[in-house]
Amino acid sequence: MSSVRMRFFAASLILFFAGPFAAHAQSLTGNVGSAGITNGEQSIETRFGVNDDGDAGGRFHYDNAFADWYKLRLIGSYSRDDGEDIDFSGLTIENWFQWSEEQDDETGFNGGLRFSYTYSDQGEPDEVEMRLTATDKFAGGWEWRANLIAEREIGSERGEGVALQARAQVSRALNISAFSTDSWRLGAEVFSELGTTNDVPAFDEQAHQVGPVLKASWSSGLYIQSSVRFGVTEGSDDAMAKFFIGRDF
Repeated sequence: MSSVRMRFFAASLILFFAGPFAAHAQSLTGNVGSAGITNGEQSIETRFGVNDDGDAGGRFHYDNAFADWYKLRLIGSYSRDDGEDIDFSGLTIENWFQWSEEQDDETGFNGGLRFSYTYSDQGEPDEVEMRLTATDKFAGGWEWRANLIAEREIGSERGEGVALQARAQVSRALNISAFSTDSWRLGAEVFSELGTTNDVPAFDEQAHQVGPVLKASWSSGLYIQSSVRFGVTEGSDDAMAKFFIGRDF
């Protein structure tokens, strides 16, 4: 990585952690994100998720990679509490940076860093998020992903403490052909919300969920992802399901 990017990442980390942070509710549309960036690639995507209490959330994405190390993502989000109307919840500007790239022979790994700012609606505080991402292919058709996330709220109504999350996913290519594609992956993922630095609860009071994930992609650029997660601790939702559909172009 160039010295300019090194200095940018170091300064960003200092500024990010120099303020109060707040916890974030369990994500209905979250992903274990990739660290890879392909110069010139664009995509659109929509996501939908719902939990066992009837709460629902959705997102619309537009991505554009301006270099082999930088990508911009714009996100519009909406949500619906059980029995309530659907409301717009925020606009997010997300900056992706890739600092390590896996080679064609599967040596090394993809490493990235994301910074995002969410302009919240309904009088809620704005949010800043930093995410460290890593992905790696191994043993032919296998892949692992890991994300570490920190969030903070901005504004007079902000909460206190550093909110931390961890996510991980392992998947394997399937040797099947269905629905006009042979690009299928099956795996498992873990989502963990660990609390904040000023309130780290016991493990069972934290939010930990696990579940299967299925992915497919087509030569046209179309792709889908679906997952169901189940709570394994008292502090998590009992169950949730999500579905993504998008297209690279």
